[in-house]
Amino acid sequence: MHINDVKTAFKIADVEFVKGSTRLNFNYIKNIKDENGKQLPQTILTDNVARVYLIVVDGEIKKIGGSQAEGGIKNTLSIYRDGGTKGRPSIRSFGIWYFLYHTILSGAKIEFYMIFQENFPTKIKGLFGLKEIPNAYISYKLIEQCCIEDYLQAENNNFPDWNVQEQGIDWPLEIKNEHVEILKNSTTKEKVAQRGEAKQ
Repeated sequence: MHINDVKTAFKIADVEFVKGSTRLNFNYIKNIKDENGKQLPQTILTDNVARVYLIVVDGEIKKIGGSQAEGGIKNTLSIYRDGGTKGRPSIRSFGIWYFLYHTILSGAKIEFYMIFQENFPTKIKGLFGLKEIPNAYISYKLIEQCCIEDYLQAENNNFPDWNVQEQGIDWPLEIKNEHVEILKNSTTKEKVAQRGEAKQ
């Protein structure tokens, strides 16, 4: 599906290859406008709102994901800068970084888009009655589910290419092998650090 077919998303960043590095730069847009052309504050990138992101390669949607973690969409996407290769990343985080890195090496244009649902005031039950909550939000999973359903309907029940887990398929072998190596290296570093502490 082409990003131009989507009515609710707006662009937030371009992905940039860093020569001589496996870490990617995310160049966030300074003048952010929503899908209706309304100016948004820069805080939309760090606000804790229910949000979904779209990874777009040469105009085609490759991944639909979402999060509600603290730190906003910037924090959500930060793992994809280097795939968590200095620690113990999940296969999903590492796998998406691998796709990003090897796709940008081919010279493709990669962009991030965002869809969000604004927070709203409401009343929530506590132990003794209703409490006024000025900044309530829905689960991002609801937005993600709606986006996936729309995508499947438009694309003959095919998921975006990089939604690997949702497709019920295995990660490519080269990703699995590199992921195992990263976890092994991380474990070795931890053991060396522990031996060093024990000697002190």
